[in-house]
This record gives sequence, C-alpha cells and structure tokens, in this order.
Amino acid sequence: MKRGVVCVLAGTLLTAMAVSGCQKGSAEEKTETLYGEITEIDGSNITLALGEAPEAGEAPAEGKPDGEAPDGGNTPAEGAASEKEETPPEKPEAETASAEEADDGGGAAKGEVPDGEAPGGSDMPQGGPGGITLTGEEKTITADDETKVEKISGMPAAPQGGENSEGKKESDADSDADSKKEGAGQPETTEASLDDLAEGDIVTVEMQGENVISITLRSMDGGALAGSSEGTVELSGVYTVDGKEEMSDGETYNSEAADENAVLVKNGGFLELTNAVLNKSGGSSSADESNFYAVNAVLAAAGGSTATVSDITLTSDSEGSNAIFATGEDSKITANNIKIHTKGNSSRGLDATYGGSVIATNVDITTEGDHCAPVATDRGEGTITVDSGKLSAAGEGSPCVYSTGNITVKGVTGTAAGSQAAVVEGKNSITLEESELTGAGENGVMLYQSTSGDAEEGTARFTATDSVLTSASTGPMFYITNTDAEATLENTKLTYNSGVLIKASGNNTNNWGKEGENGGNIKLKGINQELDGDVTCDEISTVDISLTESSILRGTANGENTGKEVRITLSQDSKWEVTGDSYVTSFTDKDKDLKNIVSNGHTIYYDASDSKNGWLNAETIELNGGGSLTPAE
Repeated sequence: MKRGVVCVLAGTLLTAMAVSGCQKGSAEEKTETLYGEITEIDGSNITLALGEAPEAGEAPAEGKPDGEAPDGGNTPAEGAASEKEETPPEKPEAETASAEEADDGGGAAKGEVPDGEAPGGSDMPQGGPGGITLTGEEKTITADDETKVEKISGMPAAPQGGENSEGKKESDADSDADSKKEGAGQPETTEASLDDLAEGDIVTVEMQGENVISITLRSMDGGALAGSSEGTVELSGVYTVDGKEEMSDGETYNSEAADENAVLVKNGGFLELTNAVLNKSGGSSSADESNFYAVNAVLAAAGGSTATVSDITLTSDSEGSNAIFATGEDSKITANNIKIHTKGNSSRGLDATYGGSVIATNVDITTEGDHCAPVATDRGEGTITVDSGKLSAAGEGSPCVYSTGNITVKGVTGTAAGSQAAVVEGKNSITLEESELTGAGENGVMLYQSTSGDAEEGTARFTATDSVLTSASTGPMFYITNTDAEATLENTKLTYNSGVLIKASGNNTNNWGKEGENGGNIKLKGINQELDGDVTCDEISTVDISLTESSILRGTANGENTGKEVRITLSQDSKWEVTGDSYVTSFTDKDKDLKNIVSNGHTIYYDASDSKNGWLNAETIELNGGGSLTPAE
C-alpha cells in the first residue's frame, strides 16, 4: 500500500550492496549486481524476474499504469485501486497504489493508472514488487556451497535526501533527524541459507562472471514490513488507556506531536468515550507504521483492546493520520454517531489491520487527501462493518471502500471523486447492501492482486444487493486483473459510460504478477439483475456469467474472440439480448428451446468440443431475431 515501501527498499538495496562481498571468481571477471524477484527455484538453480534498483537517495518513480490505483485501501488506475494506497488496477486504458490502496499503480503520470489503477485503501507499492521496477527480462543463476546468503530485516529509515511518506523531498537534516528517532529501526542483516529462499522474494545478487557470490534477500513473507503484526514505533497518546477500564465524557483531546495518537487504548484496555472532540496534527515519520500499525492515528485500539465510542467528532490535517484504527487480534472499536474529516494523505476514515475490527453506525466521513478511502482495511486483514451513513473521498487513489480484509457496508451513500467506487485486493471481500456508491476512477469496481504483500493471494469477492453502483469514468464497470474473483449482483443498478460491463485482462504496466500469467478470472452471478454492456477478455483471462431469477444480459460476449474462456449460463426465466457477434467457450440454457435469447440478427459461436456444449450436438440453431447459435470453426 505504501509509498513508504519504496524508501525502505531503496535503503535495503543499498545496504544489500554494502554487505555483499566477493568471495570467489577471478579478479579479471566482471562483477555485477542483479536485482529481482524470484519466480522459480529448482534445486540450486534460481530464476529471477530482473528489475532495476532505485537510485541512491531517491524512491523509484511512481509505477502507476494508465489506470488508477487503490490503499488501505486507496486506489490506483483502472487497475489502480491502490488506496494503496488503497489500492488498491490495469494500465487503464487508463489506484496502488501501494494499491495499496488499489491507488497507486505504477508508471503513468501522477494521478493516472491504467486499467489497473490502484486505489487508496491499501497503498500500492510504487514501481513494482518490493519497490523495484521489473524490466521483463529473466535470468537463471546457479548457486553453490560457496554462495553467501543473507537476509535483511527491520525497517530502515528513508535514505537521506529521499522522499518522505508524502512523496515530498526531505532535507538531509530532516532525514537524519528521522533516522535518529527512537524506534525508527535500522536494517539488521542475518545469515541465511538457500533453503530460506522462496518464490516471490525480492533479492539482490552479486555476480562475478557466472559465479553467484552472494544473495541478499528481504522476504515479502517476513519482517516488520510484510508479516509482523507489531511495528517498530511504540504507540503513544495524549490520552492513553493502558490495560485498564476507563470512561470519558465531554472531553476534547488534541495531539500536535508526530507519531502520536489523540486517544489510544492498548494492552487489553477498555475505553468508553462519549461526546468527545478529537483533533490531530503532526505528521508520521513512517508511512508503513501509520498504514499498518495505527501510529499517528486520531483514535487507536491495539494489543487486544476495546473502545466503545459515540457522538464524537474526529479531525486530522496531517499525513498518515487515520481517524479510527483498530489493529491486532481482538482489538475492536464500536462507534456510533461519528463525524470524521481528514485532510492529509494516507488518512483514512475507518481502518483495521492484523485482525482488528471496527463496527460503526451512522457515520459521516470526509477525506481530502490521496490514498484515503473512507472505509478501508490494510495489511494483515481486518474486519469493518458499517450500517448507515455518508462517505466522501476527494483524493486520488481513494475509493469509497478499499478492502484487504472483509468489509460490509449497509445503507450508505458514498462518492469517490478520484478513484473507483470500490476495490478488493487479494483474498478478501466487500459486501454492499442497500447502498449507493459512485466512483470516478478508471473503472467502477476493481478486483485485483498486487505484489505489495498486503493481501493474501486467493479469490477476491464482491457482493452487491439492492444497491446502486455508478462510474463516471470511460473504463469498464468491473475490472479484474491478476486474481481469481467472484462477484454476485442482486437487484443492483449499474450506471456507467463505457459500454463495457466486464474487462478481465493482464496488467503488465503495474508489474502485478508474472507477465503472461497475470490475467483475471471472474465468475459473475446475476440474481434478478439487469446487466447492460459488453464482456471483454484477453487470451490469459476467463469470464463465467450465470444469470438466474429473471436476470437480463444486454451485450456482446467476447466479441473480438480474444478470451481464453468465456462461459454463459441462463436459467429458464433469464434472458440474453445479443448486441453483437459473440464467441463463447460454452453456452448453457435451461430453456432448451432457446426462446430466452434475442439475437438481433447476431451469431453466437460456441466451442463444439467443450463437454458443456454436448447438449447442442454441434448443430447450428436458428435464434429469435434472425441470428444463430453455431459451432465456431
């Protein structure tokens, strides 16, 4: 999700170069340093997707696709979802993220991300996996018993003169001061072995000729950056409840210091807070600490603590100042009648990470910065339930809802002026009930998997019932890339301008997944649902649409015949109004007479060799409206 990731990796790569040495090989042989992501390990043979390292002292260029990105859900380009800053997208024909927030993707001009724009719930890393920019080249190296293997852990401070978490240049003095902050953390190098290497690891390799001198890694599966549920900056608050039970009514709490919460509940404490005003200024020294671990949040519950809050107002005008944040297993915040207004970047409304949960009723949330999804979860998953309220997000990479966990929203109206309506990253979910969400990103809803390490790989799930989804962009209503996904729509109104209902495709601009294998696979179920628009799919992606309970599809399916697989299934009371010649892998219809197809003179081509088409007997069948259902040649 994070811009902080870039700075961390820059420091990591420089450290890796410093600690790696030349142990073997002729002095006359050329020495070179490789950077990359491990894509395959076969014994001592290691295949790397090669990348370019960040310049010393600066973060890699933003890697937004032509689309928008999301994180914490903040968003990126069509594909950008990153809020990532939430995401959490594909080079959109137009985020990160890190998103992270499908927000921030990578590569295009700031604010642009391809069909893979990442939003801002979770923030998307800039420039590709681990902060490096993949070149598309691969190299297989062979290690041996003399190859030195080391692992860097910890969270180094940003390089002097680099960018801070807001993406602004810091002076050397400011950078040096931050590096001396207590808890800032320095990288720690420990001895490792070849057995510690895994696919997906980001490594620095020192070569002399064809000899592998050393391999230094920072595993995306370990360390404070990727897997630890606790950060390196100790939480502190103006008002702190530490392992006790307390009540507060009618108080005002102001925090002006960096890395400080206005109100903090920790170590299994309990707080009942009513009729309060909480104000936060003072920025964060670390984007990761504020995105993942509630550092610098306005109100935070951590370490298995509980807070019950009602009739409170929370404001923040600093960077990395999320409003209500629950982090860690059994940490829980229950909120009722809440008004939130954040102005800085990476300052979400409701946020939960590492198993924390937020249950909110009657919310009024406004965010102005980039990577600021009003409702978001980030690394380590989290659970948020919202019942009734208003959501408004003005910044880039800031969808209304960005999920790297499980989020349920009911009775809510939301608008995202610079990102998707909603973004799901990885094996996570969003459920909408009786809600109206409007987005202006490169796509309406994005389901994707980034390489930030913020979300576990698996099936992304999106469900909308009795709701309204609106997209003001020219991109598809649903964009799926580098993941398996399932979407269920029931009696939900879809409004968008592109005429493309679904786009499932790879997104190489964002370096999400391995090129040629990072397509999107979507199963869409319509229940009493009207679907207007075309279904598009590339050669590494699949679409499976099932319509039940009087649902209608008005559109063309795989009209360019580019999709790997496109399958359509109709119940007897559902209908397909065909608007152009279509190519399907299989077509299944409970109405064996095919009276529920209105062909409008168009042809539906099917794969006669696919077992699901056995009932058609490889025949050509005339359809209502002058078209036909016929085997593809």
